Amino acid sequence: MMANTIKKSKESPLREKAEELLNAQYTKRGPVLTEADRIKLIHEQEVHQIELELQNEELVLAKERAELAEEKYIELYDFAPIGYVTLSKGGNIAGLNFSAARLLGKERSRLLNTPFAFFVSENSLPDFKLFLKYILKSKAKETCEVLLSIDRSHSIYVHMEGILSQNGEQCFLSILDLTDRKQAEKNLIAKEKAEESDRFKTAFLQNMSHEIRSPLNVIMGFSELLVEQYNNKQKLEHYSQIIHQRCSDLLNIINDILDVAKIESGQLTVNAEVCNLHELFDELNVLFSELQKKLNKQHIHFDIQVISDPVITAVVIDKVKLKQIFINLISNAFKFTDNGRIEAGCRIDNNSNLLFFVSDTGIGIQLDRQDTAFEPFTQLNQKAEKNLGGTGLGLPIVKGLIDLLGGSLFLDSKPGVGSTFSFIIPFKTIEPLPPKPLIIEETTGVYFPGKVILIVEDDAYNAEYLKEVLAITGAIILHTFSGREAVEIALSNAVDIILMDIRLPDMDGYEATRQIKQQKPGIEIIAQTAYAAPQDKQKAFEAGCDDYITKPSAPDLLLAMISRHLAKS
Repeated sequence: MMANTIKKSKESPLREKAEELLNAQYTKRGPVLTEADRIKLIHEQEVHQIELELQNEELVLAKERAELAEEKYIELYDFAPIGYVTLSKGGNIAGLNFSAARLLGKERSRLLNTPFAFFVSENSLPDFKLFLKYILKSKAKETCEVLLSIDRSHSIYVHMEGILSQNGEQCFLSILDLTDRKQAEKNLIAKEKAEESDRFKTAFLQNMSHEIRSPLNVIMGFSELLVEQYNNKQKLEHYSQIIHQRCSDLLNIINDILDVAKIESGQLTVNAEVCNLHELFDELNVLFSELQKKLNKQHIHFDIQVISDPVITAVVIDKVKLKQIFINLISNAFKFTDNGRIEAGCRIDNNSNLLFFVSDTGIGIQLDRQDTAFEPFTQLNQKAEKNLGGTGLGLPIVKGLIDLLGGSLFLDSKPGVGSTFSFIIPFKTIEPLPPKPLIIEETTGVYFPGKVILIVEDDAYNAEYLKEVLAITGAIILHTFSGREAVEIALSNAVDIILMDIRLPDMDGYEATRQIKQQKPGIEIIAQTAYAAPQDKQKAFEAGCDDYITKPSAPDLLLAMISRHLAKS
């Protein structure tokens, strides 16, 4: 038989395999093959076997490659610098890599099944929930930036991208830590603000130097000219008026600087009192009608509009600060308005608030300057064609006072059109006040022969000034530099009235007044001091002073005050 004639070949394993297959096939069939057919069939079997072996090797190699790719994927996923998190539809963590675990501050095993929202800060939680909602709804890639609270003392700012899985059962998130980048941006912004602040302060100090030196130059210059022109009465009067005006300007500058310092240091307090709005605006109307003449701006229509509601005529409010706010705003309006109108006043708005306002048709404020209009050390319209002067502190003072009073300030301004400043301040209404009766005080004049006036003043020049003012009164003038000596003089002499300075080298004027009043309550004491805050005036009265006048004081005002108090004694 054919099966007996086929011998096993030792040429190769493949050939042996081919012969075995051929013998097995033809043993079953039984036909006899020639040698040539046998060799051909063996060759075909060898080729087929080779193909099978190659296919098997390729399958093994593909499997090895797939396993290697899976290992590399897992390695890339686990150790990727970006955090990857898989969330369930309910928002729980179903899987995450090491970077995500490191960002969240815990081991991976401890984070599984934890709600991811647990790590989102309270302020960012609404954005995160909306982010997940959009992912589940749109099935498109969504992004958001949130703050993650890792623990009580540590938070990180992250950028997240998310997309829904194909089966819609999970959400894949990538998390990039932006904390360092955000901090760098903050540092850059802070640096830019600091540099801008330095520029503002430099410009402010340069402007302040100009604003202070200019009146001082005029005062010193015309003071010297007074000596040269002492025989020319007309020039003496003119020079004196100039010196007085520039001294007044210098005093306003100093007051602005002090106000800003007090506001920033929190030294100002609210002193609510009954205020008749009609009387307040009448005072403002008189004040600025005079200013309008001095500025030669009578062609500008100036109008003050007062609320007509009688129920809100009298209110409990800080009248002094309200008046100061209006003075600053109206002065500002006159400075920047050359034509048109300036209006001020108050009205009831749609929310039943008492709305105060100052409106003008001036040059307006550029849009990019409105955010810094109320910041100290910032002066608006620095590139104006003409020098408008001023410290640039008026609006910061307005903002500081309104904030102190618990109010809100609003600005509506367009360059070339004008500006409207409006503000709301909390107040209480009271019954309308009856009109104040006109009281004409009769004085005994300014001649007080035989009266003894004690000047308590530690500054030699101020003391000399007071002596010169009082020289025309015919009174007996005593003077001391110290508080203790003032007490001794007052208690051992028949003193009629004392001009008491407050800041003294040994005992302050408050204590000296208390000691004098304890033993001689009938002596009239007028506090004359450079302390000009409302609380200073209150302290003077609490110490026992009968009146109060601030430095610098006008001679006629001081003499009238002395005359009024001497008339009592």
